[in-house]
Amino acid sequence: MLALAGAIALVALPHVLPNQYWTHMYFMVMLWAMLASSLNIAVGYTDLANLSHAAFFGIGAYTAALLSLRAGVPFYLTLPAGGLFAGAFGVLLGLPSLRLKGMYLALATIGFGEIVRMVEINWDAVTRGPMGLPGIAGAEIFGNELSKIGYGYYALLLVAIEVLVIRNVVNSRIGRALRAIKNDEIAANSLGINTTYYKILAFVMASFFAGCAGSVYAHYFMFVSPSFTMSDSFTMLSMVIVGGAGTLAGPLFGAALMAILPEVLRFADLYRMVIVGAIMITTVIIKEGDVRQRLAFLARKLGRPAGRAKAGEVS
Repeated sequence: MLALAGAIALVALPHVLPNQYWTHMYFMVMLWAMLASSLNIAVGYTDLANLSHAAFFGIGAYTAALLSLRAGVPFYLTLPAGGLFAGAFGVLLGLPSLRLKGMYLALATIGFGEIVRMVEINWDAVTRGPMGLPGIAGAEIFGNELSKIGYGYYALLLVAIEVLVIRNVVNSRIGRALRAIKNDEIAANSLGINTTYYKILAFVMASFFAGCAGSVYAHYFMFVSPSFTMSDSFTMLSMVIVGGAGTLAGPLFGAALMAILPEVLRFADLYRMVIVGAIMITTVIIKEGDVRQRLAFLARKLGRPAGRAKAGEVS
């Protein structure tokens, strides 16, 4: 019932927003939700330190832009094409994960992201370098170009499909294997789980959805440039951690919070990012779990006198 009420609210929300700017923000929240949810597959469910997720976002965007500009491919085909091409690069990133863990894997993913960005900047014949690719066709349905609200609904539909797919994967044999790798890779391997296959699969699934998001981005802005940086990857990771890594709703909440909060706090000028940073630190140190568990944990801590802490519990 709660999920149904939330879905109805999300569908009705664009029609009550005060202006075009907030309609744009609605779309951006949906886009960030796609990216955070996809990164959660690798980071939250498999514990793979991926700091190059923005690179796959960019690969999907450039794939859609080039197919649209050079071959006239419509948007409903550039979407899966961007995802599949990004997924192919996910295999390349997944290969180093076979031997690397922790900060070493994180450094490898950072290097991969920088390589992709350098290619986007310097391959002038294809990407036009820093000048980017303008004139990308907008998404059309029955010959009518989507409005800003239409793009918002389009992104919302993709988020719903992505979450449904991830939920089914998590509750399947694949999801159990991913969680086993997260908890103890050596033990998972000793139980007969093909850790090599599942770790690469996690990278491929995450990069596929990021590439799909990149395709939507390209058609919405009708322009793509080498603007997909490591800073964007850190933003996506922050959304996953703040909302709750390894949960379905967590990245969605984190995306909404991290995208909207800086805009709401614009009146605070320079202090707004300090406030956002404080919220990020607080959510990290409270406990693991989704946002409801964290709020419940915080409420218990705030409501319990220090002298009444249970034996053996650190207040």
